[in-house]
Amino acid sequence: MDELRTVDDHARLIIPAKVVSNTPSTEQSWIGRSVKRREDPPLIQGQGRYSADNHAPGTVHMAVRRAGVPRANGLKVDVSAALKMPGVVGAWAVGQMGLADDYMPDPNPQQPLPIRRPVLAKDEVRFEGDAVAVVAAETEYQAHDAVDAIEVELNPISQTTSALPAQSFRIGDAAAAIDQAPVRVRQRLAMARIAGAAMEPRAAFADWRDTEQTLYIRASVGGVHVLRETIARCLGLERTQVVALSEDVGGSFGAKNHPYPEYIMAAAISRLLKRPVRWVANRSEDGHTTGQAHAADLDMDIASDQDGRIAGLRGKYSWTVGGYLGRGAFQEMSMAAHTMSAYRLPAFEIEVTSRFSDTPPSAFIRGGGRPVGNFAIERMIDRLARRLDLDPIELRRRNLIRPTEMPYDTGLNSIVYDGGDYPRLLELAVERIDAADVRRRQQAGAPVGVGVAMCIESTGMGMPEASRVAVMGDGTVRVFVGSTPQGQGHQTFMAQVVADRLGWPIDRIEVSAGDSRNVANSFVTAASRTALEFGNSVALSAASARRMLLERASQKLEAAAEDLVLAIGGAGVRGVPDRRVSLEDLVGDGLEAAEAWDSKGRTAWASSCHAAVVRVDAETGGVDIERYVIAHDSGRAINPMILEGQLHGGYAHGLGYALFEEALYSPDGNFQSPSFLDYSIVSAPELRAEPELIHTETPTGHNPEGFRGAGEAGTIAVPAAIANAIEDAIYAMGYNVAIDSVPVTPLKLWNLMQSSSRRAPS
Repeated sequence: MDELRTVDDHARLIIPAKVVSNTPSTEQSWIGRSVKRREDPPLIQGQGRYSADNHAPGTVHMAVRRAGVPRANGLKVDVSAALKMPGVVGAWAVGQMGLADDYMPDPNPQQPLPIRRPVLAKDEVRFEGDAVAVVAAETEYQAHDAVDAIEVELNPISQTTSALPAQSFRIGDAAAAIDQAPVRVRQRLAMARIAGAAMEPRAAFADWRDTEQTLYIRASVGGVHVLRETIARCLGLERTQVVALSEDVGGSFGAKNHPYPEYIMAAAISRLLKRPVRWVANRSEDGHTTGQAHAADLDMDIASDQDGRIAGLRGKYSWTVGGYLGRGAFQEMSMAAHTMSAYRLPAFEIEVTSRFSDTPPSAFIRGGGRPVGNFAIERMIDRLARRLDLDPIELRRRNLIRPTEMPYDTGLNSIVYDGGDYPRLLELAVERIDAADVRRRQQAGAPVGVGVAMCIESTGMGMPEASRVAVMGDGTVRVFVGSTPQGQGHQTFMAQVVADRLGWPIDRIEVSAGDSRNVANSFVTAASRTALEFGNSVALSAASARRMLLERASQKLEAAAEDLVLAIGGAGVRGVPDRRVSLEDLVGDGLEAAEAWDSKGRTAWASSCHAAVVRVDAETGGVDIERYVIAHDSGRAINPMILEGQLHGGYAHGLGYALFEEALYSPDGNFQSPSFLDYSIVSAPELRAEPELIHTETPTGHNPEGFRGAGEAGTIAVPAAIANAIEDAIYAMGYNVAIDSVPVTPLKLWNLMQSSSRRAPS
């Protein structure tokens, strides 16, 4: 039976642990404990192992010549002058590095690409950061000096924004539902282009070992197996000849997840020179070349009856995918699915058009299309509430999916919400933020506003994930996963899951991640999938290892498995102290269990309600966050402390989307904000209002451990919640304007207020 308890004044639904044969005692359960991250001490002591930290003897340094213009054809490259520069050991243009395939692998083999991305540009360049040549030298300074000596001829041409075929996502007949409804609101919205903006620029270290005929490559990626496959294909190697590693990554947020051309260049040059090759992007180079996201224009229609029951929602999304189609170009489904949010939508239609642009290929950046869809519907709910003269909170109450309707079939592409209490999340957030007090302050003339936004997040990719758990004779347990950590706490929370399912002291458990040798195959760390898909996988492997230990002990002791007690020293018969077998006798050189968790395409749906209180300065357009509340359901928490950290960090990221971050291009296509001098991210002063978290848990039948993801839950709804709160504040101040885009910079808000007719404050 599920048990309802009160924890820190919040009702939390506790899910019982999965039952397995001779299950370890749950009295000392590690799942659900707040444990400090193992990863942190070496990182804060400067002992991290980042890709740029490799300086093996004989290493050469790589530098890349960029196009420097947004769009051009007639490309000609002459590297002869660079080859004469001091310290230079090689310089190459397209076709000169001995690649088996001069193009990046197709990110979507089921859909042939109209344009393939070359490792080094051939004939044309499609954005400023396109690589046209590469140099290797004894020092970094020599390499960068030589890059400047490369002669490049280009014929600049006009920009291109050609469109790909639109994709449509439908439930019922939205056009008819909207046309027939008595209340209808149309609004154009926009989300600015954003960058991943990780503190660590991208880097790679490639080491071809000729005696082994093996390439070892370290790169700041989120998926070592994807990197391995890419290197093997482009260099014409067997996958067994490539070892891909990614030990520490200084932030990714999705932008670094997939391989980039520079990693292939470093690998190819190392093989040619038979020397290690190191490449580290400078901040501006990273800004010019690393994937970007959003850049979306949204044309929305929403309609309801006179009481505010939504009749239909319709939208046309147009967004840019960069000069080439990378893996991040395929976000249409994510945008559309997350436009549904937590509401009953009897009719729904979203059409998404992707357009090429003279910018880096798009990436999945924290949220991966989800913030776009969420911003669309949550802003439209508020716009509809204004039309109905109804409080936006009340309008949400009337349209939320009820817990009695779970599991809820949305009617879109077999998406089924697997549990949650959305009305309760709304009420918890509204009560904690004290929306009634904000209304009283508005009546007294305070320039404040309250905004709420619901969020339903698909967590996981529905892909199988393998893991291994090895028990050694000395009591050490080694856990091997294919996932690549970027701050999620793999070393800690995976050890907690194994400690529970194996029944083992957590201080004897070691976790290995970010190594392509760990398992046969894996995918990137993304889509809030690590706790869900890898957590279930290591739980299976640990439980299997426990069964194997008990089976061996049962044979040696001639006793039933259920009568045995298993501990780090070995196994014994319960109540018979003399009948024991040592762990070393049980495992010999080591016992290993390998399992895979396959969710068979099903994701788990997390949910949350974000609520914000802001103060607006009418004279400057400045926005101050007074309070921020997140009521969330992220399933069964493995480590509440890590979960809270993910939500806090996600909130900071979302606040950047809402108020600061914008990757700006000039009218002629030149990138204006490649570094942190021009690209604004949040810092400590903007985060002085710490988000207040309300944790709830509801069951999910989509995975045996009851886990849901949380990596992006703190980010997705922030732009909408902040925009809603700002609009609420200026509406109460008497301004009749809509917050139609983010980021809401002071200048943008000031101009909106200056251009608005003003009525008496409400």
